[in-house]
Amino acid sequence: MDKPPREIELKFELPADRVAEIAGKIPALAKSEPEPLTSVYFDTQKRALKRAGLTLRVRAQNGGFVQTLKQSGDDGLERGEWESKLEGPTPAPDLLRATPAARALAKGGPLAPQFIIETRRRSAEMREGDACVEISLDAAEARAGGKSAPFAELELELKSGSRGGLLALARRLAPAGDLTLSFTSKAERGFALARPPRLRARKFAPPRLDPAMTTAAAFQAVARACLRQIVANAEALRHRPSPEVIHQLRVGLRRLRSLITTFKDLVSDGRLPALKAELEWLTGELDAARNLDVLLHGGYRAALSDKQAADGLKGLGSRLRDARRIAYARAASACEGERCRRLLLDLLVWIEEGAWASRAGAAKLLGQPISQFARKALSNRRRKIVQRGKDIARLDATQRHKLRIDAKKLRYAADVFVPLYGRPKRARRFIGALKAVQDELGELNDIVVGESVAHDAATHAGLAGAEAAYAAGRITGARRASTESLIARAQASLDGLRKTRPFWPD
Repeated sequence: MDKPPREIELKFELPADRVAEIAGKIPALAKSEPEPLTSVYFDTQKRALKRAGLTLRVRAQNGGFVQTLKQSGDDGLERGEWESKLEGPTPAPDLLRATPAARALAKGGPLAPQFIIETRRRSAEMREGDACVEISLDAAEARAGGKSAPFAELELELKSGSRGGLLALARRLAPAGDLTLSFTSKAERGFALARPPRLRARKFAPPRLDPAMTTAAAFQAVARACLRQIVANAEALRHRPSPEVIHQLRVGLRRLRSLITTFKDLVSDGRLPALKAELEWLTGELDAARNLDVLLHGGYRAALSDKQAADGLKGLGSRLRDARRIAYARAASACEGERCRRLLLDLLVWIEEGAWASRAGAAKLLGQPISQFARKALSNRRRKIVQRGKDIARLDATQRHKLRIDAKKLRYAADVFVPLYGRPKRARRFIGALKAVQDELGELNDIVVGESVAHDAATHAGLAGAEAAYAAGRITGARRASTESLIARAQASLDGLRKTRPFWPD
């Protein structure tokens, strides 16, 4: 092995047509000549390496060949890396025997090329504080199966020194252009081109938590996972928007906000109020798009299935779709703007190097085992839901909405804390009961939100007063009539949750 198997790297996406301009704004790169790099990525027919969280490439560089195996991890910046020099362009599996790839390849069949990444790289070394960082500005193109996709990115790799220096340099370089934090690797771009995924949205991937892990380390691991979901879906929204992308982006934002609330006594510091305000802002920029998606795919579609109720609704449907296009443009604009780019980088810096981690008053709490902290947090959230949900028929729509939010917060916490207690069957039953509560309360909330959205659209369509209310009522009337039965079902699900044993110790 030519180097230790760790890589600490930070990556930014940037417009492909602005590479030369941005290079000119970074003095260390301004006079560097682009170096051509050709990387061929390999895997088995069933993609055994990819399924194991590994990527293998052979890169032609400076007249030679280098084989590199990379391993994804829970850390937002750090991952495993094993490099070996080769005599030719064919990978050498024998050199992978002492790596995680050995097990994946044992029964995976022969390696074969999957795609090619052609890159023109400008690179230089920069220092920031105690850190020595290699910066690389790449104009690249992925090629697979006769298709190609250009992209550009700026990579900052820590060669020596602290992460703090790496992050400080990132903040200093970010204003050089439209640099947006990204966790999408070149390999992910290539695989997406070679075999496009059915779903472009990124779901939450829980980190691996160990019961002995400190509470501070566990918070960082989960916060990084939330940020990865947010960044990936914001990127997808900029390039390929869809209802599921909007939904998963909102889920990522809400999950991070919920996590911060769960750990509030530990992570509160001077930066947190501003970050929370910006997270709330970005969530708000997505709300209209999501609400219109839910209405069009729910109440409006159901109304059209009734021929009598469908009369006169087609014009309103057109207005709803127009409103959704505007809402999508607003959401994409928010994710493309400087405010969002700054927020994503600020979140990463705060998670990794925030003042919260060195607060003297919270040192004892931050250092306690996460299993101890999680047990108390889960119990408190469950108790709150059980108490509020004893008789939801007496709650108004706003109170039911708050109860639904409480259920979501418990679900978000449960999703990541399940592995801490070694009770998978009990956890599945508990999360299943909790999901039923979310579903029923969610339908009740959709009715209330749908009425407001439909009424606004009808008003904007030129209808006034009673006409607008009548048109909106046609869309939401059938679902409004089911409110009583939904409340009964929600009560049953809440009673079921109360009777379901928690998966954590009492």
